[in-house]
Amino acid sequence: MAVEPGGMAIEPGGMAAGGPEAVTAGRTDPRAAGETVLHGGNTSVVVRVGDTVCRTPGPWNPAVHALLAHLARVGFHGAPEVRGFDERGREVLAYVPGEVGVLGPGQPLPQWFRTDDACMAVGDWLRRFHEAQRGFAPDPALPWRMQAGRELLAGEVVVHHDVAPYNTIRGPGGALTVIDWDFCRPGDPLEDLAFSAWQWAPLWADERARREDHAAAPELADVARRLCVLAQGYRATPAQRGGLLDAAIAQMLQHADDVEGLAEADLAFRRLVEAGVARNARLDARWVERHRARLQAALDDPSPH
Repeated sequence: MAVEPGGMAIEPGGMAAGGPEAVTAGRTDPRAAGETVLHGGNTSVVVRVGDTVCRTPGPWNPAVHALLAHLARVGFHGAPEVRGFDERGREVLAYVPGEVGVLGPGQPLPQWFRTDDACMAVGDWLRRFHEAQRGFAPDPALPWRMQAGRELLAGEVVVHHDVAPYNTIRGPGGALTVIDWDFCRPGDPLEDLAFSAWQWAPLWADERARREDHAAAPELADVARRLCVLAQGYRATPAQRGGLLDAAIAQMLQHADDVEGLAEADLAFRRLVEAGVARNARLDARWVERHRARLQAALDDPSPH
């Protein structure tokens, strides 16, 4: 969910830089034969067991699983497959092979994740994800992690709220799978496009992070172009293009508030606050406001980028 200064992904309560369904190099857990602890665990242990991964569940899992089950039924293949729960009560998901958008100090994003093609593909994934929800009605009795359960309002979908490189796996054939669905909840589809714009363009105030960690889009012109490509991939309407920057700022400020709120009871989020996650999100919001005219001009340009 959260992003460290410079873009390092940390998912409180689960995996860092790639989520529990993704596997990078691991280590054998001496406490359980046949299990491999995945790198990046923060407040819980996430392990690979054969062709599955297991993780500690939360009260929001039934709502998330209902959504994932619907997506599977309608043939949407860009989400992880839920296998249920094991004998220890852990959530079990199918292991997803592929390249993850992992980055960290001295470790820039893999090459494909830095391209305009990636922005186009992510925009397309978002459009297909939202359209695949036709006919889905979440059970208002089932809570989401960040809000109580409720019915969808007109025009709403269940928004993933964390479609970022660190939660995206590019499979051997180029298909994308987005992982870490813990923070999805009902909302305006524009919220997803806005969060993705923040992380994929990227709309970061820290130029060093854009240049060294993201290894792409160091200049404002590059950021503006990639923002426009993402909107094209989503097939955004003129109204959505017109509201995207306001929505991105709102996502940044809400993210900062969420991290600080969760930090009151969760040590993992407290560490994120101490690392500057909330502060940097607010700096990013001010950066977007400062460059609004240039960014909006790119979004308003109907010509291909």
